[in-house]
Amino acid sequence: MEIQQICSLLEIDWQACVSRFSGNEGLYRRFLFRFPQDETWEQLARAWEQQDIPGVERGAHTLKGIAANLGLARLQADSAAVVDAVRAGRTEELPALMEQLTASCRLAREILSQPVD
Repeated sequence: MEIQQICSLLEIDWQACVSRFSGNEGLYRRFLFRFPQDETWEQLARAWEQQDIPGVERGAHTLKGIAANLGLARLQADSAAVVDAVRAGRTEELPALMEQLTASCRLAREILSQPVD
């Protein structure tokens, strides 16, 4: 898969992200393609399975920050929606929001695990 295709599929603004990494494209690439190994998602999923709502908030907040730094717009938005729902006490929305967040995270991890041309 080519980097342009990855950026399109994951809604990444390549230039903005590289700028965030002081123009160091290699550094940004290393962090971006290391995302699938990050353990934040597993921690969040465990918290959700255990219905640990404070843990869900922490995990989603951490994931939101990682996604923002890496330019993963959809993942950032879906993480933010979970954080907002927990903070507003709208826990009845969490099943649907967590389903969407799970899908976004899986997509990002799957795409970023592919070999890059």
